Parts: sequence; structure tokens; C-alpha cells
Amino acid sequence: MSLNSIEVTRQDRVAVVTLRHDIDLDNGSAVTAAFQSARSENGTKATLLDLAELTFADSALLNLILTARAEHEQAQRPFVLCGPLHSAIQRLFEITGVIDILVLADTNEDGVRELNKLLDG
Repeated sequence: MSLNSIEVTRQDRVAVVTLRHDIDLDNGSAVTAAFQSARSENGTKATLLDLAELTFADSALLNLILTARAEHEQAQRPFVLCGPLHSAIQRLFEITGVIDILVLADTNEDGVRELNKLLDG
């Protein structure tokens, strides 16, 4: 699945959802579809949400991320986010307090490494 600002790819055992540019309520159904696609990606066992190229997100996206995290937990599938985060995204996560409950890696490579540790642990 690939749209200009939403892409689902695979890195070995990890499905990677990449969000780019501005994501808001108008992109909600496409983001939800990307998370569902990642969660059911054949041959993968974890999901990495790559936010390195995301420059704007609103509370609607934040809600979708938290919902996806809960759905992954319920499916016993590790879910990690990675940056580096744009300052606006970092601020959204800090202001809402979700930065303390989300597993956040510094880079895509760190995120894949963290997920592999969780899968092998």
C-alpha cells in the first residue's frame, strides 16, 4: 500500500508504516488501513511506525496511533515508533503525555533493532 504520505513496507520480520508530510483527520481512513495492513502483513511479527518525515499531526492522528498500539497489544504484536521526530510532533507527544507510554526509538534502524529484541526476548 502506498500513498504520497502513507506507505507500508517490510523489513524482514517487521512491517513498517511510514507517515510523511502532514497527516490530519482527512487521512484518517488511509492511516487506519495502513495500520491494519501492517498488523496482518504475512510473515511479519511486529510493526514499526516511522515518523521521521512527518511534519504535522493533529489529535486525530494521535488517537489513531494510540488505537493501533492497543490493537497491536491485543494481538500480542510489538509496536514501536521511530524518529527522529519533527519538533511539532515531539511537542504534540510531550504536551499530551503519550511520550511516556509509547515505545520510541531514535531512528528506523534502532526501531527495527528494538523490535527484534522484543521478538527474540
